[in-house]
Amino acid sequence: MPPYIAPEQNAVVGYWGRPTSTLDWCEENHAWSPYVAEFWNTLSNMAMVLPGLIGMWSCATNGLELRYLLSYFGLFVVGVGSTLFHGTLLYSMQVY
Repeated sequence: MPPYIAPEQNAVVGYWGRPTSTLDWCEENHAWSPYVAEFWNTLSNMAMVLPGLIGMWSCATNGLELRYLLSYFGLFVVGVGSTLFHGTLLYSMQVY
């Protein structure tokens, strides 16, 4: 069950509703888009998503061992999960 978050009087509510996560980073919420809560934090997660994708592709095309592919897959999954969390600020995305 997510923790209780007291409603702020001037809070901007985006597409995903009020933030329910236990953390809210220093970036202003929904400053760039109603669909992305923390734009720059969401965008910076591409530093994990893209190398994960490129690494998995490289492992597959060069016939590397499965452990390397799984390592890049892990990096990709963490990047996607962090992107979902920062994009929505929902508790359910925080615990995934």
